[in-house]
Amino acid sequence: MTLVELKRFLTTRTVQANISCKTIIVTFFGDVISVHGNWIWLGSLIESLAPLGYSERLVRTSVFRLVEEDWLKVNKIGRKSYYSLTDTAIKHNQKAAKRIYSATGYSNTNEWLIVLPSFVSDEKLPELKKRLMWLGFSSIARSVYAHPTFDNGSLEETLRELELSDSVIVFSGRTIDNQSSAVLKQLVFKKWNLTELQSKYNQLIETYQPIFAMTLEGNKVTGQQSFLLRLLSLHEFRRVLLQDYDLSKSMLPNDWSGSIARKLISDIYQDIKKSSCNHIVANMESQNGLLPKASSDFHTRFV
Repeated sequence: MTLVELKRFLTTRTVQANISCKTIIVTFFGDVISVHGNWIWLGSLIESLAPLGYSERLVRTSVFRLVEEDWLKVNKIGRKSYYSLTDTAIKHNQKAAKRIYSATGYSNTNEWLIVLPSFVSDEKLPELKKRLMWLGFSSIARSVYAHPTFDNGSLEETLRELELSDSVIVFSGRTIDNQSSAVLKQLVFKKWNLTELQSKYNQLIETYQPIFAMTLEGNKVTGQQSFLLRLLSLHEFRRVLLQDYDLSKSMLPNDWSGSIARKLISDIYQDIKKSSCNHIVANMESQNGLLPKASSDFHTRFV
């Protein structure tokens, strides 16, 4: 890919990949603003997203909707409006960040976490199911949800938020023989739809591998291009990853492309993070002036 092709890619990708303005703003706040002082002036947000093809009107409308959905909060000073993630959104973002910026992504454990919503009311059950699916759980039987992990911290936090800690049974378990493990692997392929997920990871690799090859060849990518590429690549990776389930390696195919995709996005991120950060702190403002340098949390990503 040449620099001319990269410029064309950055200006057309949001349409080709059907990336909505609202969802890219969520990624923008989660990836950028969360580590650069937490607040941004609306004018800077509008200017930053304009090269991707989002109009001022669309950005304003998307921000307004995110405020209505309790994802963003606003601080108005004079005629200017500044935005930040709400406390609820920060919690969601922190959970997502653990998965997105992990260095490896897949565990070696064979331990499974099982959830039985035994005493959850019909009123609260839909929201619980939605949160469980977002955390990577899947239904393996009627009213039985499972997740292949040994870390139940995010689950405990979710149950506390929904005030369901005393209404749900949570326990861990593992298969007791090779035959059961083989049957479980078949169930995983069916319930977690790995064929479709593999296809999405392959598409991500096909899209961004030429871009990484271009940066390796020493082509001069501008600070703005680095920022836009970081935002797009991270957003598309995030979009696929949040459909993934943190399955252990023993449950995955030998040619699993999720690991390859993570390594690729990590390499791109590391390659352009300095240039993108320079662009961010030189061009984006909050109520305190230009955005500050990235916090220490930023430097632990993909490490």
